[in-house]
Amino acid sequence: DIQRDVEAAVTQRLREANSTARVLDVTGVRDQSLPAGRVTLEVGAIAGRWPRTRAGVPVRLVVDGRAVRTVTAWVELGDLRNVLTYAAPASAKAPVDALRLATGDVDMLCCEGAAVLSADALAGMRVRRAVRAGEPVLVSDFEPMPDVVERQPIGIEVVRGPVRLTTVGTALADGRIGQVIAVRPDASEHTI
Repeated sequence: DIQRDVEAAVTQRLREANSTARVLDVTGVRDQSLPAGRVTLEVGAIAGRWPRTRAGVPVRLVVDGRAVRTVTAWVELGDLRNVLTYAAPASAKAPVDALRLATGDVDMLCCEGAAVLSADALAGMRVRRAVRAGEPVLVSDFEPMPDVVERQPIGIEVVRGPVRLTTVGTALADGRIGQVIAVRPDASEHTI
């Protein structure tokens, strides 16, 4: 049975990839008319990102050691898990404390990357990209919160010898302590 052999081969490949996904369905393969002889199947490599929701699997039909036909079996996979999800959309660079999170069942083949196991692990972080409600919360979605956030009001201090000038302005980029970033003093249209 071609479907059974394809399912067994794909299940073995999922185990080798340490994936928790499982085969839901194998389609596209119908009964084949083959010459008489000893029939074996050679399940070929799956191209592209693996695992994914649906994949075409090349299957060579071999009779007495000679390939007589290649067919494509379509495999549908699933990896339903209960994970943290975004309960509401959020824009890129939103701090973690501005996010609404929930738990929900998500087919994790939707995306690449590890799911965040606990919201506590996100302290001091912000999202890198805009996120949508219902998406799983992934480790790769986050980056550390910078010390200075773009468009944040900041104090500006310039020291030249014995002269010290202070004013307030706006950060024009994110930055860390000790890093040089562009700022615009409130009383000026020039960037420094």
